[in-house]
Amino acid sequence: MDYRVSAKGFDLTNAVKNYIEKRFQKVDRVLEDEVHLDIKLEKDATSFIGKAMMHYLGKDLVVTETSDDIYNLIDILSDAFEKKLKREREYARTRNKSNLKGLGEVFTDEMPVEESKEKISSVKRVNLMITSVEEAIAQMEVMNHEFFVFRNMETDEINMLIKGKDGKFVLYEFQE
Repeated sequence: MDYRVSAKGFDLTNAVKNYIEKRFQKVDRVLEDEVHLDIKLEKDATSFIGKAMMHYLGKDLVVTETSDDIYNLIDILSDAFEKKLKREREYARTRNKSNLKGLGEVFTDEMPVEESKEKISSVKRVNLMITSVEEAIAQMEVMNHEFFVFRNMETDEINMLIKGKDGKFVLYEFQE
């Protein structure tokens, strides 16, 4: 696994870097592929804030944690990230076993559009991501998208999130 660690508001010492590498080795054991992990640490007035981000199985995984101690923060962050990674991998595995397209099979096809009077320049086919509303919001924030269409993991319905001008999200739940 390739790590990129950045710090804001404090100096990142070699001891902290080594501790991060030691704690995230267990996350590396869960992965089968070579991936890139971004870890951002920030110190505010009273506490440390940590954020771990990775693109895995066609999805951006993001975990954010807070603690008063930097070493405790790294422990909490690595445990939470490992748990989320295992959950996503298991979910993708069970979806693929049932002969459905899972998160590991996300693709985009661009199909030519026949010349006509339509106002469509191209058609792109994308697999529908299966996720929770909270994770869909995190995906939108990481990818900086204005809208996001997904299948809600809890309700098994197609939903769409749109980011409003005020920064709040609007959730559309489609009925069949």
